[in-house]
Amino acid sequence: MPNRLVALALMSGALTFAAPAQSLKFYGNAPTDPLAVTLLEKEQALMGAVLRRDAAAFSGSLTSDFVFINYDGHHNPKGELFGEGELKEYSIYEPQTLVLDDGAVVFSYNAIVRQAPSDDEQHIPRYQHVTTIWVKQGTDWKEKFHQTAALQVGS
Repeated sequence: MPNRLVALALMSGALTFAAPAQSLKFYGNAPTDPLAVTLLEKEQALMGAVLRRDAAAFSGSLTSDFVFINYDGHHNPKGELFGEGELKEYSIYEPQTLVLDDGAVVFSYNAIVRQAPSDDEQHIPRYQHVTTIWVKQGTDWKEKFHQTAALQVGS
C-alpha cells in the first residue's frame, strides 16, 4: 500500500509539471458598460480557446467570413490560427469599445503575450494592440475581424 501511495504521488507530480502553464489574465479596471463587459467576456473566451487549443470553441465564436491580420501584416485563414508556437499567456488591459451601429462594434485593447520557446525564428511581439470587430448574429455576438500590431511601449 505505501508503494502505491508513493507511485501515485510521483505520477501526480509528474503530470503537474508536464502540464503546460497557460493563463488568461485581465489587468486594470473592468469596464462597466454592459456591451463592453459582454465583448470582454467573449474575447477572453476566444483567447482562452486559443490557449487551450480548442478549435471547436474557437470556431464557434467566429463568423463564417472571419478575417485575421497578424502583427506582421499577413492575412491568416482562421484554420491556421493555432499555427507555429504555443501561446502560454495572454493578458488583456485597457479595453475600449466603439459602437458602429446596433449590430457592429469595434473592440480594441492592449495585450501582453507570452509564447513557448520554439526552434523557429518567428517571435510574437510581447506587447500588442488588438483591434477586433464583433457583429451580432441573432442574439449572439461573433468576431468578424481580428488584427494585431506590435505595441511600442514607452514611446
